[in-house]
Amino acid sequence: MIIIALVSPTGGAGRTSLAIAAATQLNMLGRNVTLVQADPANNIEFQLGYSSRSARGLAHVILQGEPIGQALNTTNASFKLLPFGEVSVAQQLAIDRVLMEQPQRLTDLFQQDEFADDAVVIIDLPRWPAPWCQKVMALSDLNLITLIPDSASVLGIDTLLPHLLESRGASYFLMNRFDSAKVLHLDLWTLCKMKLSHRLLPFYLHEDQALAESLAAGLALADYAPRSQLVEDQQKLCNWIDAEIG
Repeated sequence: MIIIALVSPTGGAGRTSLAIAAATQLNMLGRNVTLVQADPANNIEFQLGYSSRSARGLAHVILQGEPIGQALNTTNASFKLLPFGEVSVAQQLAIDRVLMEQPQRLTDLFQQDEFADDAVVIIDLPRWPAPWCQKVMALSDLNLITLIPDSASVLGIDTLLPHLLESRGASYFLMNRFDSAKVLHLDLWTLCKMKLSHRLLPFYLHEDQALAESLAAGLALADYAPRSQLVEDQQKLCNWIDAEIG
């Protein structure tokens, strides 16, 4: 089993839309994909075009020991989805405590029969430094950190880097929502390249209005605008991931 963690130092960096695109494309490449929503925002099902969120999910598996099979769904794109589930603020805090005090629960989760030996598990994490991030990165084989071309995102690199160096898997940074016609974006790209060297992937995901339009329409971007530049970018990224994980 291969675990891929998607994380970012700021909100709004496109982790969830990227997680969906990666799950879709890797499934099309023949991978056995399970997409896990570990973000309490729990909006992944809306981005997949569902009209409502699942009441039960990962949160209840971790907190209450519910069977994972009851929470897993198969999406229209044929990959499996484990949503976060609906929880209260108090339950969110309780889950954080469990992750910090009983990290073995997370390890046990991925050893269950629902995760096959050939599975590729993509985990959509909350914004760093949530407890989910640290505990998942201790198990992951590949960490993909999404950045956006603004100062807050770039400054967040410095606090995140030491933890990435301690994590189990290889870590790479990806620039999202990039517009090469904007001087600021180019300047921040150069700065990130200086900070990260080979850890910054040599390609980026373009800013594309079609993404927001597809979300509003409740459709996957590849269905809404199959010829868009962003779809091409996502395909290039997933081909790279497929080669990286072997």
